Amino acid sequence: MIDKPTTLDAILYAKEERALKQKELLSRYPLASLISLCINIPSLIKLSHEAVVVHEIAHQALLEMLENEGIELLACEHTFASTGAESFFTCKVDAKVLKTFTCKVENSHPLGRLMDIDVLDFTGKILSRTALGLSKRRCFVCEEEAKLCARAQKHTYAELNAHIKQLVEKHAFAHSIALWCKRAMQTEVELTPKPGLVDQANSGAHRDMDIHTFYASIDAIKPYVPQWIQTAQTYAHEDAKQSFKRLREIGIACEKAMFEATQGVNTHKGMIFCLAVFCGAIGRLNARNQNITCKSLQTQMQALCDHLVENDLLHVTSNTAGARFFYETRSSGIRGIAQSGFEMIFEQSLPFFETCQQEEGEEVALKKTLLLLMSLLDDSTLWSRGGIEGLSYAKTKAQELLHVKCNAEMLDVHLSELNDDMISRNLSPGGSADLLAMTWLFFHVVKA
Repeated sequence: MIDKPTTLDAILYAKEERALKQKELLSRYPLASLISLCINIPSLIKLSHEAVVVHEIAHQALLEMLENEGIELLACEHTFASTGAESFFTCKVDAKVLKTFTCKVENSHPLGRLMDIDVLDFTGKILSRTALGLSKRRCFVCEEEAKLCARAQKHTYAELNAHIKQLVEKHAFAHSIALWCKRAMQTEVELTPKPGLVDQANSGAHRDMDIHTFYASIDAIKPYVPQWIQTAQTYAHEDAKQSFKRLREIGIACEKAMFEATQGVNTHKGMIFCLAVFCGAIGRLNARNQNITCKSLQTQMQALCDHLVENDLLHVTSNTAGARFFYETRSSGIRGIAQSGFEMIFEQSLPFFETCQQEEGEEVALKKTLLLLMSLLDDSTLWSRGGIEGLSYAKTKAQELLHVKCNAEMLDVHLSELNDDMISRNLSPGGSADLLAMTWLFFHVVKA
């Protein structure tokens, strides 16, 4: 739904629905005042990535304002649709007082000009800034009165949205990356059908989890992304290996939160490790004002994970699954991939995905990239479930299917058949799924 265009009719309908929602909330709570939050996005892509980031920040800023000012919150609701993200706060306070506080949020927050915060009194009347003696909203590009710029169409959509992207990157970098990480994980789990993996149709070879378990896990992981980034930014100039230790400590806390959210089910342990390394590298680059390119990101990830295989696997007698996998297969697993700076992604899955995406669209590209990763990766999840034989079987099957020429419909038929086969063998390519999510993430975040 994010980054998908809507229509003018849908926008007008959403405006009518918003008015009905406002009326319903005010009738439910007589004599209350209402905050109605929308985000100013001047295009037909109302639910853009940046709009969601700003909405999350604005929603939290309003909650904090209400708490700090001691205003009683009677109800809080929010909605997401292709027509935009909205929030409604029903409050027990005089509307003029509430409007004064919301205007402070709009005026003081660095992203405030993107926030459209209306306040309605108990009769449903929308209070204006000028009625309170406050200045009119200004255009976030040229400082002229916003309504005059809009009526004159002084700025193109391209100019306005480019400026919005710059504002979000400058003032909400960590929040934006957190949303990209969440979207990457959601994109992977929602991709359907997949062989042996949880998707929208079934739980694959997993008996202890379904897609809702993954959603809970993703929500638990997301708050740790800004922590990784901000820690990496704070210590951007210290030795990379020391920074890695800091990132790992946050990762341990993240794992704990994941297990609590999933009631002990391991949905994303490998993904958490991947995200910690990625966020650490991207945070260090951002703090140093360096461009986030494939080369710069890979260099930073290599530095963070330098000698990781030796330290975690060669020089210890750990009884972890990763260590057992290493000593049986001599494959370094995710640690080796991270130590290489995710070379497999940059050199194989990412170029493959980019080409396929241009030719066949994102969904087919994701499915074929998953098969590519399955054919290449010594996946410890497959090994843990089926041993060397199961790992080899899945790699061979993926390789065979990857070379079958067929349309999107037949590809799904083949994937469903392989899914049934892998379920019967209790095989799941969880490591390949993690790298698929990382491939999608790199594609959308990293510049060439």
